Amino acid sequence: MKGLFITGTDTGVGKTVVSCSLAAAFARRGHTVGVMKPCETGDGDDAARLIAATGRPLPLGDVSPYRFALPASPEVAALAAGATIDLTRILESFETIARGSDMTLVEGAGGLLVPLGAGRNMADLARRLGLPIVIVARPSLGTVNHTLLTIEAARRRGLRVLGVILSRTREPAEPDEPSNPVAIARYGEVPILGTLPRLPSDDLSQLAEAAERHLALDRLLSLL
Repeated sequence: MKGLFITGTDTGVGKTVVSCSLAAAFARRGHTVGVMKPCETGDGDDAARLIAATGRPLPLGDVSPYRFALPASPEVAALAAGATIDLTRILESFETIARGSDMTLVEGAGGLLVPLGAGRNMADLARRLGLPIVIVARPSLGTVNHTLLTIEAARRRGLRVLGVILSRTREPAEPDEPSNPVAIARYGEVPILGTLPRLPSDDLSQLAEAAERHLALDRLLSLL
């Protein structure tokens, strides 16, 4: 089954906007898209936005099997709620969604090494799901180091990195931004799949159009 795991170099880099944009664009192309946000913490509505982007009535309990009130890492938020995160439960939810989809997008929480508990992290989850990853990074100063570290950590854990998507979360652009994708592609030996402009996350039509215009969707699909 086709799918990918969307991770980031940090929290707040635009993973949900990228995930929604991809889901909306692929759905508009006629794909039956499944989505997951396995662990959502705080009072966000990332999972609900992902579901809306697919245009399908996916059950929230499968899309996001672990939801905690505390805005912290999944491990800390689960402990605060007196719970633990079971990867088997996430895998079962993934299989349920994937059976009815021709591609499934899974959005992680925070970065690749964010802990889930019991010594496991988001990289372990991606590996258990058997999915390649796309890394979402900010285009601004510091992104080269953060992105190369994420690429290295992923490859050390046997994960296949399909590419990097840069996501603009603030304006204006900084002077180093044109050179950053070049450096990431060169030193990370990874495709840059585009730069998504700053977008409202609730306008699905605009998200789909921006993905078509700014991201290398055909190349990404060919890599799955």
